[in-house]
Amino acid sequence: MTAEGKGRWTLIVMREGVVNSRTLALSRWRVIALAGVATIVLAGISFAAGKMAGDMTSRARVHGLEAQVSDLRQENAAMAVVAERVERLEIEYRQLKSVMGGELGASSRDILLPPLSEEDATARRANEEEEASRFVWPVVERGFVTRTFGDTATAPGEEHVGIDIAVPAGSYVRTTRGGTVEETGDDVAYGLFVRIAHDDQISSLYAHNSWLFVSAGDSVEIGEVIALSGNSGRSTAPHLHVEIEREGLPVDPLEYLAEGI
Repeated sequence: MTAEGKGRWTLIVMREGVVNSRTLALSRWRVIALAGVATIVLAGISFAAGKMAGDMTSRARVHGLEAQVSDLRQENAAMAVVAERVERLEIEYRQLKSVMGGELGASSRDILLPPLSEEDATARRANEEEEASRFVWPVVERGFVTRTFGDTATAPGEEHVGIDIAVPAGSYVRTTRGGTVEETGDDVAYGLFVRIAHDDQISSLYAHNSWLFVSAGDSVEIGEVIALSGNSGRSTAPHLHVEIEREGLPVDPLEYLAEGI
């Protein structure tokens, strides 16, 4: 580009290897206008490129934040489950504390167990044969039987395979006979329950408890406290449900427990 007179420019365009050329006369203002347009175009391209890069960065940050929010929601859900379990344990602890009338220590099982009655102590000192055939009443408080074995009046079409003994919640539940704890758990129908295997293919079950002192595999002696009665499971009022099986078949508990009343 060469200057041609005052305020004018000449643009010479030549192809390589060709003698002929083309010239284009431009005024000063046209040159300035072309330079301005080129500057605006370059600025627009730079702005668009920067905006695209910014959008990509923002999308990446949004995706990262969404992942963090999802993780926090999962942690909050897990904490809610833990809080619910802790609250349930605190309620059970307060109930047990009110029954026992004091603080509970970490090794409270021996402290919580009441001393055996004189009758039970005498039974323990008896010979093995007599001891093996003896049963005691399953609650320290005598209570009274509200539903007997084989009853269908309370639940038509459903035969009752045990007996129900009405006692206040928190009453001591004791094993009717020595043996080994076969199973413990929390069942929809039985609530907190304990099943104990005895000699002679006999087993006993204690249901609707509020607290258990034994676990599967524990050895228990006749009259040993194994639980606190309650109202857990499918129950309408505090009571203890007791079942006895012989050779896998349910039998009337009162045939075995009557002498222990």
